[in-house]
Amino acid sequence: MHLRARHLRIASQALFLLVFLASFWAVAAQGFRGLTATVLLALDPLTATGSLLADWTVPRWAWLGLGVLALSALAGRFFCGWVCPLGTLQQLASWLAAPRGRLRRNRNRYRPWFAAKYLVLTFLLAWAAGGALHTGWLAPLPLLERAVAGGLRPLWHGGASPAGWVSLFLVGLILVLSTWIPRLYCRAVCPAGALMGLLARAAPLRIRRSDTTCTGCELCLMACQGADEPLTEHRVSECHVCLNCLPACPESGLSWGLAPVPSRPPSPPLDVGRRRFLVTAAAGLAAAPVAAVSGGGREASAADAIRPPGALAEDQFLARCITCGACVASCPTGALVSDLGRTGLDGLFTPVLVPRRGWCEPSCTRCGEVCPTGALELLSPREKQAIGGPADVVIGTAFVDRGRCLPWAMAVPCIVCEEMCPTSPKAIWLEEVTATDRKGRAVTLQRPHLDPELCTGCGLCENRCPVGEEAAIRVFSVGESRSATNRLLRQLPPPNRPEPPVPGPAGEPSGPRG
Repeated sequence: MHLRARHLRIASQALFLLVFLASFWAVAAQGFRGLTATVLLALDPLTATGSLLADWTVPRWAWLGLGVLALSALAGRFFCGWVCPLGTLQQLASWLAAPRGRLRRNRNRYRPWFAAKYLVLTFLLAWAAGGALHTGWLAPLPLLERAVAGGLRPLWHGGASPAGWVSLFLVGLILVLSTWIPRLYCRAVCPAGALMGLLARAAPLRIRRSDTTCTGCELCLMACQGADEPLTEHRVSECHVCLNCLPACPESGLSWGLAPVPSRPPSPPLDVGRRRFLVTAAAGLAAAPVAAVSGGGREASAADAIRPPGALAEDQFLARCITCGACVASCPTGALVSDLGRTGLDGLFTPVLVPRRGWCEPSCTRCGEVCPTGALELLSPREKQAIGGPADVVIGTAFVDRGRCLPWAMAVPCIVCEEMCPTSPKAIWLEEVTATDRKGRAVTLQRPHLDPELCTGCGLCENRCPVGEEAAIRVFSVGESRSATNRLLRQLPPPNRPEPPVPGPAGEPSGPRG
């Protein structure tokens, strides 16, 4: 019976690991429904809890995380042992490379510093109460998704970003440390596990030990993947419900099931003193305004960053984004990356668009479809497109650098940016001039100008500009429709300029460009 339960747990772990890999593939598959592809991220209980504190909402499918919390109060940290893909990878790493025998027994012992995860949880939730949701920095599901989206996928799709390498390094470090102490991240760092562990202390379903049959052989201790130490006091808040200890006991002295309240032994303390808790909570509350004003404030910190289409206003965006990287993985052109420093501390690992890597396809709305928290609103392609007039949603404005532009600076003919502009009429228009080069020869040039009323900030012009690493036409977030202050000329009427004619089939003018 015990072996059957353990095998069922292994099957569940394998299934959810495959679900994670399949969902990651589905995020980038345009034909797959977006929210269905990110439902696994919604199971993270920190997403719902942090959103409630930061934004007073439980967005989209994040209410599923509240269901996981409710089940944790009934059956303990089953999510850690049966569902979490990062926990499964750690358990696999410890099974392959962890020490055996007496050395493993010593390293499996509970240590008071494992309580650090409760301080991490306190700090992140206090910070969320200040309006910035950063639980995704260390929560297992967003961390693993971000590592794969920003660290692995770009290797064959646009090149990895620095933030992606950082996330991938963190996951690699977690797996390496699991070969020293099994699931060390789960034991000492994971804020989601800490949250579920708090509710698990009241769980009626738990490991039960028979004092009459126990011989103190410590085989259960060596089999434990958590820090429960079922040989002594049952630390239900540290138990991952892996059930490894049940078949390990030669006397069959351990079982898992309902422990009635009268006979239920009290749970050991959490090794978190009141002073440490209060100091950590105060630090988290103080971190919110300090991070918000660093760099001149959130709006100023994000002024040089282009957010994905549909992004909420910066304060609301930071209160919703869990930095999971699903939007990064979904971008078909590889334009979105996880930020590392450009948007300040509050914007760490949040998505930004880098036109030199790719552009925002006018007909694509995938990033909003896969966002599990609504930090990116779901748009229709029509809202992003400037067809017959300005678009409803604008992410930035392009500017021509005349010192680098070939027709402006070097009298070299080039019209790539105008040809690539996807709006209709085109936001980039050409002025035909005749210039004289240093040898006195007349050169006919078409110099690009920009109509800010029609530019959507898609970045296709910058992406295709043939000038070096830094393009001669670059997109900035100024003019974005999500901000009431980061505007340019979008409130003004379009400039009064004639549309240059388009040559007809026989060379005759046939009308304005469109």
